[in-house]
Amino acid sequence: MKKSNIKILLTGLVVVLTLTSKAQWEGPKYGEDSIACITNISLYREAFRLQNYAEAYGYWKKTKENCPMSTKNIFTNGPIILDYMIKKEKDSLKKAAYIQELFDLYELRIKCYPSDEAYALGQIAVNTMQYRAYEWEKAYETFNKAIELGKTETSPQVLDVFFITAERYMNNKGLTSEVTIDAYDKITDVLDSKLDESEIAFEKAMRKIYDLQEKLDSGQVSKDEYDALYEDCKVDSAKAARTFDLYQRVAKNMDIRFSKYAKCDDLITIYEKKLAQSKDERTLQQIIKFFVKENCTDNEIYDNAVEELHKIKPTARTALAMATISCYKRKNYSEAVSYCKEALPLFEKESDKIRTYYILVESYKQLGQYTAARENAYNILRLNPSEAFAYVVIGDLYYGSGSACGSIELPTAIYWVAADKYSKAMSMTVNQQDDERKQRIYKEAQTKLSTVSRYFPKIETYFQLGLQKGQSYRVECWIGETTTVR
Repeated sequence: MKKSNIKILLTGLVVVLTLTSKAQWEGPKYGEDSIACITNISLYREAFRLQNYAEAYGYWKKTKENCPMSTKNIFTNGPIILDYMIKKEKDSLKKAAYIQELFDLYELRIKCYPSDEAYALGQIAVNTMQYRAYEWEKAYETFNKAIELGKTETSPQVLDVFFITAERYMNNKGLTSEVTIDAYDKITDVLDSKLDESEIAFEKAMRKIYDLQEKLDSGQVSKDEYDALYEDCKVDSAKAARTFDLYQRVAKNMDIRFSKYAKCDDLITIYEKKLAQSKDERTLQQIIKFFVKENCTDNEIYDNAVEELHKIKPTARTALAMATISCYKRKNYSEAVSYCKEALPLFEKESDKIRTYYILVESYKQLGQYTAARENAYNILRLNPSEAFAYVVIGDLYYGSGSACGSIELPTAIYWVAADKYSKAMSMTVNQQDDERKQRIYKEAQTKLSTVSRYFPKIETYFQLGLQKGQSYRVECWIGETTTVR
């Protein structure tokens, strides 16, 4: 194609793009020389696609300087190109120039795309700590502004480096651990929100798989339909699982770092003073968050903070916290039931609902309402059929009902149905070496199965009733389940 034709084609393209764009940059979107702008974009993109970043740099720089609003890829590809140039450059002055260019790029991004300010400030702060760590005080201030603006959209990388910066800020200024506690508070506001969001997305994806399996089992869909639908469900659940796992790992690492600054005694000392000054909502929320994370809930400061916050701003979480205190500390099981019923309709996350149901199981059990306790254990299994521990607690309900069902024909047959539940829990958790919780459930169920087996009916006892080993037997009382004679 002749050069004159290429120029005509590019000119036409510029006209179309200019008419359809809404540039915020002062001046033409494609600069004073639109043909040169589009040519440089094309050349830099091709070199970038081939990962030839050194060649891409020159064309990319001309595009950035002459027509920065022509494509947002300038700002997404630029850090990759500059990172390459910085790493390969041996001359310290040239390296410093590339580093400065990286900072300038993020400042330019804010000017061109004001809505990206939080992201750009976060990256400026991260790169300050990477390349100019001596400016830690400036980085600390920039991080705070970035998180304040970005809120739940703040990236895990920014949160991670922010905490490191807060540590340096605290140590260099000779301040107390309240600096890192404040930083952790801001970080976990974001992380907790993202954990909730990603966990709910994962649970929804897994629920689709469970529902699809039920439709296959009930004949509502054919095997071919199931296979086709399952592939989509599998992709969605895998993506949701990766996101959830990312935030879980970041949160876990953050908790490990934070723990050295927030021992239980430290938290009690800090917040005892704060509560003496004010019982504002923020302080109460911090107490609950930090004391729970550091397993520091066996004290009056925590209990009083929960109670006070539930009075001034009741939520599902404060209701659940009150239920926990009522059930396990105050032994006020009726009150615990009331708080659980208050919390349940407000929860979205499956894990929160399951925790609430477990408290209901324990509360109803202590109240002697075994049927209600079992129903709530089955509510757990309706939410998550793979929650093996629910079978352990049902087994415990049966095991503890011997005296309550002494009037039935063969009272010790209760231990058979208890054994059935422990065996079920074991079958669901066997060979799960990569899952610590499932290993613990398996061992607990195994120990309880061994214990309950000692109380099985004697052969001569059930033989007199006309029963034989392997025969079905229905255990009545409140249980109403069929088991196997053994």
